[in-house]
Amino acid sequence: MVEPRDKEVVDIGCGGGIYSLAWVKMGAKKVTCVDFSQQMLADTAENTHGVPNIVIQKGDALCTGLPDSCQDIVFERALIHHIAQEKRITCFSEAHRLLRSGGMYILQDRTVQDIQFPGSPEHIRGYIFDVYSHLRNIENQRRPSNDVVINELKFTGFKQIKSISLLEKRKTYKNFSQLAIDLQLRKGRSILHELSNEEITYLINYIEKEMGAKSDIIEKDFWTVWIGIK
Repeated sequence: MVEPRDKEVVDIGCGGGIYSLAWVKMGAKKVTCVDFSQQMLADTAENTHGVPNIVIQKGDALCTGLPDSCQDIVFERALIHHIAQEKRITCFSEAHRLLRSGGMYILQDRTVQDIQFPGSPEHIRGYIFDVYSHLRNIENQRRPSNDVVINELKFTGFKQIKSISLLEKRKTYKNFSQLAIDLQLRKGRSILHELSNEEITYLINYIEKEMGAKSDIIEKDFWTVWIGIK
């Protein structure tokens, strides 16, 4: 999608800095890691220790604190579903402000369409909504449609906008026990924090019954990637 070599990248909502490091490995000249959580920034500092071209900045997607026209690439992964609908334009405007002319905005998140697929050994996330339909309602409220995001990016001033469907490998489990532990930890599945420990246990038992004694489970997630040019 983009050649990051010798470019400046800002990773907004960087979390633990996993993708910031990926940008560095792909040749980015400088990567600025932005997050509003002090704990996430501490994790980023630990995970990127000794990497010279990483800068850590406290801020958020609506107000990064960075100067105008200072970045070649703005990257936001799994971020916009955390932002209220009425504030998404502010988020997109902040990205537009940060980019130099010709710079690229890359968003990756799930749309309402991406969460509709039923559960299967490949699409494990679908089992969550098969069992607990009220969680699907929560997701539907915070997930925008593809068309809405495209229109909002156009409204903000981005050009050459396109969206790409992505089926991304999330994790491989040698056996169901590894998957069960992952579900119990709730990592990477924020929607599971809506469930009690008892509900999580029921979900795990349901998935195990549906999948049977399957090994080498390859979990994948459906995403949408949007690209816009300033």
